This record gives sequence, structure tokens and C-alpha cells, in this order.
Amino acid sequence: MFLKQYDPALDNINIAISKSPLAEFYVEKARIYNIKQDLLNEEKTYLEGLQNSKLKDDKWYLELIKNAGNFYYAQIKNFPKSEKIYFDGITAYPDEYILYEKLIKALNAQNKFTEANKIFDQMKGFYFEKKLPEDNMKFKNLAVDEFQWNNQWINVYKSFEKPQKTLESIYKVYLIDKTGEKIERKFNIEKTLQIEKTDAEFVICEESNEGHTTYPIGFKNDSFTLEDLRIQIKKILEKTKK
Repeated sequence: MFLKQYDPALDNINIAISKSPLAEFYVEKARIYNIKQDLLNEEKTYLEGLQNSKLKDDKWYLELIKNAGNFYYAQIKNFPKSEKIYFDGITAYPDEYILYEKLIKALNAQNKFTEANKIFDQMKGFYFEKKLPEDNMKFKNLAVDEFQWNNQWINVYKSFEKPQKTLESIYKVYLIDKTGEKIERKFNIEKTLQIEKTDAEFVICEESNEGHTTYPIGFKNDSFTLEDLRIQIKKILEKTKK
């Protein structure tokens, strides 16, 4: 692999698998097919590895689950398959919280918002039990969705704590620039002052170098779906396109 002699490397890995089908070998085999852009054999390797790996409780099998789930989610957009892999992964590794996050994204990608919210509620429980990784505890939120606009990615984070005070956010939405490396625009879905019960409880705001902008778009309460949010964010981006 180091010498980029991929076909001889595959021959050696296949010999290793025939003697001892370890998840590590399937991970490396799939990596080679990824480099060769051979999606069919990459997928075949993941399926064989998940089924045949000799040890299913080590770090390499966990890596295999993550890579296979990401293959179906990000590369070929087979969200139902990605969902199943992450769900099975949680069964095998219930303390690997990254799998819950990935499962939520796979569910939301299919507009399975109710199911995704149930998994999010599990993560919320882990948050209040102080079990989550440092970043989740520090920022008090979780990545729950990503979608595209104008060939750019938009990432959505949901707060574990429901806003109680004005200007506190229930969602944070980031438009990533075309390089995929920097945040181009940042939106908050903030709690606002309700004078009448019929007034919106949450509004879309934007943070920029120019200050804090509040858009005339609101949600009556926190029951709005991610589909509602996607639509409104896209409308704002279209109207304010630079």
C-alpha cells in the first residue's frame, strides 16, 4: 500500500483474510478500493467484513462500522443502509456516542424526524448524565443534520437544553464555504420575546461582522421540523445571495 502497488497489496490482504478474517484486514482492503475508486468492491468488502469478521468487539470492528456507515451515508447516499449499520453498531457498542450522532443524521436525511428525535432524546439523557465527549458537553449541542445549497454544505446543530431566556438558541446552522474548510455564514434559531401567545417563540437570526440580524421568519414553538428549518434557511440564502 505504501508503495502504491495496490493489486499486490490486495493479494496479500486476501491471503490474510483467508487465514484469519479480522476486521483490520477488511478496513485496509476497503481503503484500497476507495483509493482505486472501485465502489462496487468497496461495498462488497464492507458487507463481507461486517458479516465475517472474526472478532466483533475490538476497535477495528468499530472502525469498520464507522467506515461502512459513512460509505453508505456520504458516498452513495443509501441512507436506509447507513441507518441499519449505525443501529447495529449501537447495539454492539452502546457507549460509542458518535454512532448515535451518525444514526440521527442518517434518519434525518430520510426525513424520519420522529425517529431521529427519539435517538436525540437518548443523547440528551447522556448529556445530563455527563457521559458525552468534551465538545458535546462544552457546546451543549449535537450535529443532527446536513444538507446542500448552491453546492455548499449546511450543518445543523441542536441544543440539548431548551432555551429559557431571550436570545438563547435551540439550533445553530452553519453554511460552509465552497472549500469545505471555513464557516461562511452562521445562523441561530433563537428564543424571542412573546408579547401575545400567538407570537412566534423562535426566530431566525444571523451573526456576522456587521452584527446581529433578525429575519422576519419565526416558528410558533419548538415543534417545527428540520424540513421546515431547511426550507426557511434556503429562502434566506437565496434572497441574500452575495
